[in-house]
Amino acid sequence: MGTSKGYIAPSTPHWVQAKRGVSMYINNPSGTGNIAAAASKYAKAMNVEGYSNSRVAHAFAGFASFASSSSTNGYANALREIGREDILTMDSEDAINELILHFANSGETIDDAIALDCISETFSVLNIEKIENLQNIEINTFIKEMVCQFAKLKFAQLFDKQIRNKCPNIVQANQRIAEMQNYIYYTMELSLTNEILVSINPHNLSNETIVQNVLKKGFELMELYYGDSYENLD
Repeated sequence: MGTSKGYIAPSTPHWVQAKRGVSMYINNPSGTGNIAAAASKYAKAMNVEGYSNSRVAHAFAGFASFASSSSTNGYANALREIGREDILTMDSEDAINELILHFANSGETIDDAIALDCISETFSVLNIEKIENLQNIEINTFIKEMVCQFAKLKFAQLFDKQIRNKCPNIVQANQRIAEMQNYIYYTMELSLTNEILVSINPHNLSNETIVQNVLKKGFELMELYYGDSYENLD
């Protein structure tokens, strides 16, 4: 599994600013606030035009709905509801992989591929090793982790080529990408508190609108996390 590399961020005004923020960070990674400014610019571009028509939210909502059904009706019935009772005959690892492929459309498109990676990473972080574990997952926690993974992995998908072109070697490029991804992930993870998640999803639902709203709030909070002090990048 792996998101598409070499994908280039769009050239609309907000993305131009995001690219500029990333360039400033790469040129001066130890500069005060440069990493936060780059993340903030990225978040703003994402909220304006980065995911609203994406299949990612649809995939996340589908998997969250399956997890909810597993909790309510048992994982065997949840599999029957989506017409995948064949997964019941598979071993734990194959069953998990097949279920992820099902909801991520086998990674057919760029959006499908990143959804696939986000769900896989979410399973790893939440220690979901077999389908039965989904019966015990809290839906807001599940959605939050997928959204945080999306913010992290989408950045690499968009800026991988730019960062590699600007760094003198692959080791430094990998380091800068990892630094940005870690900052993005932990900023969003800390910002999306339980109180905020409950305010968005008080009834623990698992539909696409809820996922879109969590995505929107996560990127809004990341954009504001650094405040107005990055305006010198404009």
